[in-house]
Amino acid sequence: MPLNRQSNVIYSDNNWEDIVKDYKLFTEMEIVIREDHQTEGISNKSVSQPDQSKWLLRTFLIAGSFAILGNLPVQSHLLTPVKTSTTLNVEVHPHTNQDRPNVKNGKNKEQVVKITTNIKSQAISRHQLSHTTTTNNVENEIDAHELVLPKRALETYAGHVIENNSSKWKTYHVKSYDNLTNIFHKIGHQQLLKTFKKDKDINTVLKQLKKGSIVRASSKEGHLDELVLSNGIDKSYVITQNDGKYTGTWKPNVFEVRQSRSSFTIRNGLFFDGRKSGIDNAIIKQVVKVFDWDIDFSHDVRVGDKVTAVFEEIYHDGDKVGVRNLLAAEFINKGREFRAIRYTNLDGKADYFTPQGREMKKAFIRTPIAHARVSSHFNPGRFHPVLHKIKAHKGTDFAARPGTPIMATGNGTIKFIGRKGGYGRAIVIKHREGYTTLYAHMSRFKKGLRIGDKVYQGDTIGYVGSSGLATGPHLHYEFRKNGLAMDSMRAALPNSMSLSSRELQDFRNKAINLVLQLNVLHRFVKAKIEINSAIGG
Repeated sequence: MPLNRQSNVIYSDNNWEDIVKDYKLFTEMEIVIREDHQTEGISNKSVSQPDQSKWLLRTFLIAGSFAILGNLPVQSHLLTPVKTSTTLNVEVHPHTNQDRPNVKNGKNKEQVVKITTNIKSQAISRHQLSHTTTTNNVENEIDAHELVLPKRALETYAGHVIENNSSKWKTYHVKSYDNLTNIFHKIGHQQLLKTFKKDKDINTVLKQLKKGSIVRASSKEGHLDELVLSNGIDKSYVITQNDGKYTGTWKPNVFEVRQSRSSFTIRNGLFFDGRKSGIDNAIIKQVVKVFDWDIDFSHDVRVGDKVTAVFEEIYHDGDKVGVRNLLAAEFINKGREFRAIRYTNLDGKADYFTPQGREMKKAFIRTPIAHARVSSHFNPGRFHPVLHKIKAHKGTDFAARPGTPIMATGNGTIKFIGRKGGYGRAIVIKHREGYTTLYAHMSRFKKGLRIGDKVYQGDTIGYVGSSGLATGPHLHYEFRKNGLAMDSMRAALPNSMSLSSRELQDFRNKAINLVLQLNVLHRFVKAKIEINSAIGG
């Protein structure tokens, strides 16, 4: 831009927009802004009279430019002129060390902006600026303080979860032994139970409360204002008062789920240190269950072991009211690292997998009946007690009372269900990688099971009986690999089953965020930095 030089001052002949566009000069030179105001009839000079709103826009433009160029703190003094015309001149002074005696040897050069305003009219400012009137002009010169650019950008800190510490709510989690009287006593409104029981709709919802249900009561001056009943956080029954009458309605998304994360080092005990780091016992129990296949928590846990967990917390009206699912975890036990990622497969079943996509739990459990006694082992040369001849016993018998639940020993699909000769009532389940299991002599099947249905490890599929060739109530259990019968009590069981190719791709897409979080948290925990944080949504 063309410049006219006079002594040490550089005057610009360009208009204001050109100067603002060429803002690079702000980083190299000192700027002096002179604002001339001329009252009509006082000065004989010809003065331009632009629209005042235009100058206001220019003020904001230069303030914004300063802020962009390094978080420069700008203090503005806005004038409210009375019948004035305004001319804005810009003087640019090259900055030298001689101008600043406190700058030594050319180091720490700082940019300085001086703002000088000449007012040739009567004006009123927000700061009540004094002014002097003469016969030729009225001039008031304001020298602003030198504004020094900060050596670094201003820092901010964010990330604390805002919680409602003065909550008016009372929260109760229903236990397995609770009844309605006890629940309403816990929230302090047992006198309203009879009133609610008289309302058919409300009473129906109250009867549906079960273990784990959340009950939240809000009170004003001792009177119930709002009651929230939830068996699952996706949908809640909200009871409100209107003119002394209570009415209820179903509402979605009353509760908010936030993702939280925490890491800690075991020094006193897994549960003790977990609570100290902000993890509920319910989440620690999930950690134990997930890694129980690889770690003996009764004997293997040591001081110095490190635990990391990413999990869900439930909030309502600013209050934390509970926890839900463990999403990802890492356990470093005696230097060995174990990781688990929660994944809901295409069938809607949630389970935990390694980052590579293999199940954390063993593919099979050895006993399909809890705490059962083995009455007959696998024996290819056994003498059959009913047929009275040598007949291979290709399975294991578990003695139990009639009606005892029978569990599927692994994930699979029902291949056969019904009567099967000497097996009586039997179920055959097909598993991945060539495995099949057979359950025989049942008294009855679980209702609703059909060929093709998917079952998962631990699911009840039927009940102990003595159907078929059986001398008494027991379960005959067979374990086969590619059609070959194996001793289920001694066979080397596969550690886990892998996901199908389609499920593996879906798992990788959904798990990538959790894997990245574990990678970051792993670096902190290895550096002995404990983390406890939460984010909304």
